[in-house]
Amino acid sequence: MKFLHLSDLHLGRRLCEVDLYEDQRHILNQCLAMATEHGVDGVLVAGDVYDRSVPTVGAVALLDEFLTGLCRAKIPVYLISGNHDSADRLGFGSQLLAAGGVHLAAVFSGGLEHYLLEDAFGPVHLWALPFIRPSQVRAALPEETIESYTEAVAALIRAAGPDFSARNLIMAHQFVTSGGRSPETCDSETLNLGTLDNVDAAVFEGFDYVALGHIHGPQQVGAEHIRYCGSPLDYSVSEVRHRKAAVLVELGEKGDVRWQALPFAPLRPLRRVQGPLEELIDSAEPGCTDFVHAVLTDRQIPPNAAARMRSVYPNLVKLELAPQIPSGRSEAQLRARQLQRAGLLDQFADFYRTVHGQPLSEEERAVLEPICREVEA
Repeated sequence: MKFLHLSDLHLGRRLCEVDLYEDQRHILNQCLAMATEHGVDGVLVAGDVYDRSVPTVGAVALLDEFLTGLCRAKIPVYLISGNHDSADRLGFGSQLLAAGGVHLAAVFSGGLEHYLLEDAFGPVHLWALPFIRPSQVRAALPEETIESYTEAVAALIRAAGPDFSARNLIMAHQFVTSGGRSPETCDSETLNLGTLDNVDAAVFEGFDYVALGHIHGPQQVGAEHIRYCGSPLDYSVSEVRHRKAAVLVELGEKGDVRWQALPFAPLRPLRRVQGPLEELIDSAEPGCTDFVHAVLTDRQIPPNAAARMRSVYPNLVKLELAPQIPSGRSEAQLRARQLQRAGLLDQFADFYRTVHGQPLSEEERAVLEPICREVEA
């Protein structure tokens, strides 16, 4: 039995304010082609289908087109909600859609959703767990003592009572760690790092494959069969080194589990270029449509740097300055000189604008100005 493991589609997402509608549509068409070519028995979508709880019109249209394509190909899809999704909105029409092979385990019902499948080797149990918090599980299982995310997921698995002598798969959208070791993360994920919101991978002992969502970099967590397939596209410049792929999972008889990564070919790949402005412009490939994160090593920001870069890289998504440090000067000395030039208040104002998306008000600047003068003194 074969499954295609996807997650973190984040439909409606933008890359540094650049619309990704056509890029996401291109990737979803590849997912459909992969599922058809490999004759999968189901497509697993492990949460964060949308980028926000109230999705855009375009995002809803993309999901509708994708699910319709799978239905026409008679390929069942099993989908859970993630922390970015509104479970109720995503789960609308779930009973009607189930008749067409689209199974939406979007709303937490108090336990694991269960789907019974069968092939030549016997039954396959597919379990689905949308994104949950311990408070939801405490309400559903008041007899259990639940303080952590790990205890919450463990309690739900105990309550479901899987028969581990048969083959079992589970889908989950959580921050899964192994022995206290966190997975590799990136800037585009919304999660709290640490030990408070993690689920230890040990709770999935006995499952033949664990299809995870939430982390954007493809990777295993502990054992090879506990996997994040990652997002299908780069959703921040920090993901430029990721090798985005879907995961094809194949179950033979009990104990025989194989998987392989099926790489995506993005419409506009993201790449990072670094060097002095003039060198980057001279070395640009004619007609380049890639998304580009440019790091300038010039000692000072050249005039009209962004406009000049966009003349050869029209899809420039981020431009930053990382000057090469002259010999004999430490990085700390260079940063001190930059801070002295800019002024502490301007530095803080820039930081505030980045975090909040708006400038300091005149009243806020008036409060901060004497404080900054005192600190600088």
